Amino acid sequence: MARRGGLSRPPARRPHLDAVLPRYVSEDQLPCNRRSVPEEVWRAAATVLPHARALSGTFAGGSRGNSADTGATYYSATVMAAAGVRNAADEPFEAWLTSRCTAGGGDDLPGTVLVWRDADGAATHAAVTLGGGWALHKPGQEWLSPRQVLTVDDLIRLAPPGLSLHRHSLR
Repeated sequence: MARRGGLSRPPARRPHLDAVLPRYVSEDQLPCNRRSVPEEVWRAAATVLPHARALSGTFAGGSRGNSADTGATYYSATVMAAAGVRNAADEPFEAWLTSRCTAGGGDDLPGTVLVWRDADGAATHAAVTLGGGWALHKPGQEWLSPRQVLTVDDLIRLAPPGLSLHRHSLR
């Protein structure tokens, strides 16, 4: 239907735009490999990470800045939510880490929390291992960053220089 000035009304839906969002949100990121994780790894992970599978490949609602002292950031909320914490985004990550984890862990075991820290000791990123060399993390704080499953090796390789990696085991 033509409008004044010869412009037509845009259709309610533009199929050619459907491909734009997935391309935009995956730009500069490795693809989520949740479908590559063997079933036995998911089963073993479910004993300590009951929500990891359901969270993988999904988007967190809204955006959240870096407020690790007063509440979790999305990267750390993903780890806590995978472990079964309700309202994980409202829980302080460092307090949770101290109360629910011990130092150490293995990359091939489910429930090893990987925490990257800057030179001042502040947590800058976190992930959790699923076992079998797989890990769940949320690469960014924005809504457009989906929670993804990567190999632990890829995740470690992607870390910016100058950060130290610490491992903690869920109790």
